[in-house]
Amino acid sequence: MVKKAICVILIVLCKTFSAKNFTLKQILILGRHNIKYPLSDELERYSSKPWPPKTSPQGVLTTRGAQLEGYMGEYFSEWFKEEHFLPEGCPDEDTVYVYANTKSRAKATARAFIDSMFKGCNVTVHHKDTIEPDPLFESGVRNTSEIYKEKILKEVNKKLGNNSKLMKTYSELNKILEIENSQICKQDGVCDLTKANDTVLYQIGKTVKVLGPLKIAHLVVNAFVMCYYEGMPIEDIAWGQITTPEKWNMLTEVTRLNADIRYGVIGDDVSKPLVRYIIQTFKDYDEMPKFMVLVGHDNNMVSVEYALGFQPIDLVNQFEKYPIGGKFVFQRWTDGESDFLKVEYVYPSWSQLRNGSKYSLESPPEKVVMRLKWCNTDEYGFCPWNEFVNKL
Repeated sequence: MVKKAICVILIVLCKTFSAKNFTLKQILILGRHNIKYPLSDELERYSSKPWPPKTSPQGVLTTRGAQLEGYMGEYFSEWFKEEHFLPEGCPDEDTVYVYANTKSRAKATARAFIDSMFKGCNVTVHHKDTIEPDPLFESGVRNTSEIYKEKILKEVNKKLGNNSKLMKTYSELNKILEIENSQICKQDGVCDLTKANDTVLYQIGKTVKVLGPLKIAHLVVNAFVMCYYEGMPIEDIAWGQITTPEKWNMLTEVTRLNADIRYGVIGDDVSKPLVRYIIQTFKDYDEMPKFMVLVGHDNNMVSVEYALGFQPIDLVNQFEKYPIGGKFVFQRWTDGESDFLKVEYVYPSWSQLRNGSKYSLESPPEKVVMRLKWCNTDEYGFCPWNEFVNKL
């Protein structure tokens, strides 16, 4: 069954804000790209059974992904109008600023989102003109200390070792893939994911990589999930072998664990440029655009969540921890005398993505309040602004 969050952390925006009589002052969104084509061009190695035909280069935003991101942009536009957050008409760059990673799916997601927010306007999507990853979004290790390296490798291997949840997922994938008949079995001897070994690659400036069953399982499950989001017939996803919510929940456990193992343990280190950017935006409010959008990847969501010290959350109506199209929405509110921070995770539900649903204030995407462990947050999710900035 899809995970259920405790109801008390769910707050309807309009009721909360009217009760508090606050005015929305500034917003920064950190979001993940929308639906992409599978990242791996080696899926055929993991099963001899026929995979869905390739219709586009790996990793690029799908047409449906662009459409769904457009729906999200329309929803935010509707919310902003209700809050009288931005003036009518097309915004200038002193008011709205959009910045995306260099990956095509990030740039295309930013474009779909902002074009739907401001229809008929030509809002610039900023990005570096290079195919290399933008350092702002790159989750490479920056700490050069050998002590830090030893600590991280120990923690990663501990999380990988004797992990019953991973073993359960690997066992199920063995059956779905019929991996004993695959190329990777015949050529590399990987015929059982539960018995294969992981190799951890740790290199300064690079993302921590785990080669072996974790990588294989993550790539395969990610491909199944993207097919589900694309609306593909159930009988064509994983050869018709994922038919229950319980099985989806069990398989997607590998995406949650991959995020924790590879990015969560080094979140405080790899997210430094992005966290500094977020902090500087709020500290220099008077010189910053009123509305800012950053579009990156799930690793950015993971590392920022860990680095800033948010309390753990469970998502309503989602199997994934960081679903595509999800957004951390950092909000600055004022009561006329003092400012307050509120952070919400706004994301599409499992069924909204599958059905291609449009969002509105009456039928919104899912939301959950994110609470900082170290900030004196009230029952509505508001943290005193000065406390937030001073501690940062």
